[in-house]
Amino acid sequence: MANEENQPELDADGLPILTHASNVLFIVPEQNFGDQILRYARSSLFNEAIGSRAVTLGGDGPAVGRLQDEVVVDGDINGEAMDSYQGIVICGCDGDNPLARDERVARLLRDAHADGKVVASWGNALCALAHAGVVKGSRVTGAEACQADTRSAGGKFTTRQIETAGRLVTAQDESAGMRFGQALVQAMRS
Repeated sequence: MANEENQPELDADGLPILTHASNVLFIVPEQNFGDQILRYARSSLFNEAIGSRAVTLGGDGPAVGRLQDEVVVDGDINGEAMDSYQGIVICGCDGDNPLARDERVARLLRDAHADGKVVASWGNALCALAHAGVVKGSRVTGAEACQADTRSAGGKFTTRQIETAGRLVTAQDESAGMRFGQALVQAMRS
């Protein structure tokens, strides 16, 4: 609990609990996600005083990235709603992306898109955006494997590293890390 002198509230370890006016929900595959681009995206937001919360589909323990980085997630997707977030990022991974056809992910994406919030993805997570129907009429980029799904959902697939269409931000793959982080911040500011 904070004291009268406006000291920040501390957690059980004595560290200050940070609060942010804006927050972004990151949905992370439990294995083989793009660790570097995730780091760039979250750091870019943090530098602008925008908070982030990372969740998985429901596994226990940390999520393990392609380069073996572990991300201690804040929980699972169950019970999440877009009410307290200003954006959502779906994370790409190696192999089949378990987020691509998950109806809970699709619901959150549709809700965010309908409310004009930032929607973002990289790599094969573009398939989740296509499945949710949020790419219609927009230029987007991502993994080649998502090209057919994107086109059948009415999106315009490109091979550019970054595409921004209003508040929709997509990156081709993990190599776009810094640019993706910058584009995400710009979309949050708009």
